Amino acid sequence: MTQRLTYHLESTNSLNDRQHGFSEGKSVDTAINELLRNIKTARRDGKHVLVLSIDIKGAFDNLQHRAILKTLDASACPSNINRLFHSLLQNRKVTLLTPQGRVTKEQKQGCPQGSCSGPALWNLVAKEILNQVWPDNVHIQAFADDFVLVIKADTNKNLVEDTQSAITQFSSWCSENELAISTEKTNYILFIKMVRSPKITWNGYKIDRVKPFKYLGIHVDDRLNWLEHINKQGEKAIKMQQNLKRIAGGNWGISQIHKWTLYKTVIERMLAHGPSAWCLNPTFKMKRKLSSIQRPFLLHVSGAYRTTPTEALQTILGIPPLHMQLHFEARFTSIYRLRIPLPPFITDAQPHDLEMKATGWSTHPSEHLKPNQISFEDGKRHYKYFHRCN
Repeated sequence: MTQRLTYHLESTNSLNDRQHGFSEGKSVDTAINELLRNIKTARRDGKHVLVLSIDIKGAFDNLQHRAILKTLDASACPSNINRLFHSLLQNRKVTLLTPQGRVTKEQKQGCPQGSCSGPALWNLVAKEILNQVWPDNVHIQAFADDFVLVIKADTNKNLVEDTQSAITQFSSWCSENELAISTEKTNYILFIKMVRSPKITWNGYKIDRVKPFKYLGIHVDDRLNWLEHINKQGEKAIKMQQNLKRIAGGNWGISQIHKWTLYKTVIERMLAHGPSAWCLNPTFKMKRKLSSIQRPFLLHVSGAYRTTPTEALQTILGIPPLHMQLHFEARFTSIYRLRIPLPPFITDAQPHDLEMKATGWSTHPSEHLKPNQISFEDGKRHYKYFHRCN
């Protein structure tokens, strides 16, 4: 069912490009880069910029079935798929056995986040707010249920007024679909030199201003210098190092090769989250900070003296400097996945030099697996062996 729905949405170009979650060819990298591109463009034009991060309370748990069916009817979906989902979501009941007897309640909402059809059905409903007509100075994007509004204006007064208008429009969509906003987790950040924070409200509740705000695991500060993000990631790395010390010491615990593997597959992967957004052109301060984060792990993995130079540790273990590793991954992601051309002083390779990955369904799901593509020979052999053993 989900495959057929996704095939229909993709083949009819019904998905919104500004939805980066649960969409093939989209990722955290595309979401954060689109956000930064809008912020930098507005700042380059001399605009005041406000970024509003919106948190919906239990979006998947509170998604109304009637909202799904309404959007499905409006999507010109084939009748067979439409009837299947209508049959699935209508007349659903939950029955519990209690000491007082059997209790039955109708289930009219809920779309489990880990289910097969949950992401596709949420994107179907979220497409409605993304497709609405927004003012030219308002940009909206989403990653699953994480929405962001970027508002730009010439004056502080216009910035506040346009932000409140955008909030009213988004709040109206939430009310129609019986979704609620968590005002405690919703916040905004300003990219202007304004000492006094403007009063931004949502249905009478004040929205807090933050200096760095966390978006999809990346801490974005109002100066876009990324030191705040590196510091936060460094704090997480220190906690991981302390946990690593509990399972291995200098001459006890797991072997060096296992410690090396843990660093490369756990620690480094955590630090390498979204490097295309913040490590494409690292500054000297960023390189120095990343080196200080990497050094304790190199000492722990190698078991060397604390006075050993960092460069020597990197050479002995075959681990490149952290800023070089992240810089390489940032360039690769920008060129290969984001298809962003980079200046010659960063790399000579360009997107057109690399083959583009194919996305989407090439054929209808019913034709994807043909009889000659499935072989039961191995399965029969193992089944007979298992049967003889028993």
